[in-house]
Amino acid sequence: MITVEFITACSTRSMSRCALSPHTPEAHLWPSEVVTLGLLHALKGVGNRAFYRWLTRDYRPLFPRLPERTRLFRLLKTHQDWTRAFLAPRPCSASSTPTASS
Repeated sequence: MITVEFITACSTRSMSRCALSPHTPEAHLWPSEVVTLGLLHALKGVGNRAFYRWLTRDYRPLFPRLPERTRLFRLLKTHQDWTRAFLAPRPCSASSTPTASS
């Protein structure tokens, strides 16, 4: 899968899960876009400056309203709980959890 397809898939999934989150008219990015960027940052595994350079150099057309670097990382910090929820493994269902036998 190429990176653009991966970003699109992440964006689609985060849009479906963040659909009810509020969006103020002053905000440049939707909450789902911030979560998508947080996922990319976590998966890329590089520092903030390197991530921002990579993002603006290669994928700026996907995020035309991308804020400046420090503002972006403040946004990522405020949405880090949602990003962690996407990265966390899904809990097992109650029927598939092993039971202790006495």
